Amino acid sequence: MIRALVVLLLSNVVAHGYAADAPRLLPAAASPSTPRAAAYDIPSRILGQTRRVIVRLPPSFATSAPSRRYPLAIVLDGDWLLQSVATASEPLVEHGQIPELVLVAIANTDDGDGRVHDLTPPGLSVSGSSLSEGGDRFLDFIERELVPALDAQFRTAAPRLLIGTSSGGILTTYAAATRNTFRLALALDTPIHLGDRWLAKKLAARAKAAGAPPLHYASIDARFGWDDASWSAVTSSAPPSWVLYREKLQHESHTSMQFLGAYLGLRELFRDYSALAAPPSPTTSIVPYYDRLAESYGEPLVPPQSLLRTVIDDLLMEGRGANAHAVLDTLVASYGAPRDVVTLREQVASVERLPPPTESVESLLATPFPTPDELRDYLGEWEGEMWLNPDAKTPVLLRLTVEDGHVRGAFLSWPEPQVKDEQPLQYLARTPDGLAFGFMNGMRPRGVLLHEAKRDGDTLTGTVRFGGINFVRPDGERPPTIHFVLRKKRQ
Repeated sequence: MIRALVVLLLSNVVAHGYAADAPRLLPAAASPSTPRAAAYDIPSRILGQTRRVIVRLPPSFATSAPSRRYPLAIVLDGDWLLQSVATASEPLVEHGQIPELVLVAIANTDDGDGRVHDLTPPGLSVSGSSLSEGGDRFLDFIERELVPALDAQFRTAAPRLLIGTSSGGILTTYAAATRNTFRLALALDTPIHLGDRWLAKKLAARAKAAGAPPLHYASIDARFGWDDASWSAVTSSAPPSWVLYREKLQHESHTSMQFLGAYLGLRELFRDYSALAAPPSPTTSIVPYYDRLAESYGEPLVPPQSLLRTVIDDLLMEGRGANAHAVLDTLVASYGAPRDVVTLREQVASVERLPPPTESVESLLATPFPTPDELRDYLGEWEGEMWLNPDAKTPVLLRLTVEDGHVRGAFLSWPEPQVKDEQPLQYLARTPDGLAFGFMNGMRPRGVLLHEAKRDGDTLTGTVRFGGINFVRPDGERPPTIHFVLRKKRQ
């Protein structure tokens, strides 16, 4: 699955090849203050003028493989909106909530009327403009000239995102309603009310259209925005493939809301991409989850860098050397080699030489529970204590019941007075001399907290270990042993 993703990334080099008749981005003399950004000029036949754009590259651009392609975000009103978008995106990328993006900001022309002309679609009047402004032509320039040039020179690809505020939000919403280039659209404080809710009707019509492609649309507002009835008309008609989000910010003005709006909007547009949305276990399901996101976003998305590193560590603990090798190859190709890549490759190679694990997280979780007859002598409640230090014991209780003919179980503990932690059992088995039960660890390492007990009359005595993984602490030591004892409660 991982190597298939690499093949797809390589194939995009051909799929997004540079069109011979497309203009090229030419370095401009201006030097933007935004880090990792450079100014370029692009001569446009469609607009009949040369336009200035600012290209901000992601941190891994210089170290990733030439086959790595990046989602593209076009920022309208780029002279002043880019800084807010760039700043908002950084912590989201760092924490694995959105992918690395190539940010491209389009500067407005010096002509005061040029902004309204470029950002107003025909059929709508903004600030007293005519009903035949140049929004469609401006989108043609973006789609047919700017995007192909960026694809060729800066390794951009789908999914493509359009971001605009105020009049820029108007054009962003119009593009979402009428074009297929941008699967993601972020509209900030957009005056949807103009022209008797002309934009709202456009997007509602698109939502109802047969075969409407997947769309992620977020509207973050402060002064302007959507009314409830218009928003409901869109959400009630949208196909299941659409992701729609709307939020009204308090204590923000039309201009102050742009940073917070960019943060919230980007987070919601990529909510399915976030490492927080990926399945926590089993580890082998995490990267395939990102492969499946291509259906929604239009292209395979490389998982977050921090998540790939975590997956490698967890696969090594699970004894899955070949899987860890493949994920490490993806990490290096997508983000560049980490500082400890030599040590990491040695660890992967040592695990690859080991025989396949006889116990895995998947096998434990897939083990059928015993039948009520098989567990008859254990049904009921068992109460007792658990401890790492005999002088600090925690009250615990094991509850085994029968519901609808099936055994169900829960393990309860009270780490502090009046603080109860209840975990449904995900593993339960009879053993020759007792009982084994467990549930997934709520944090890393991602193993099953396997409680293994011997029975002596009405007493279960045992220890806890990480099932399905071989966990060693960073200092090389094994984790300390946790003990427990449970006594059968008499009804």
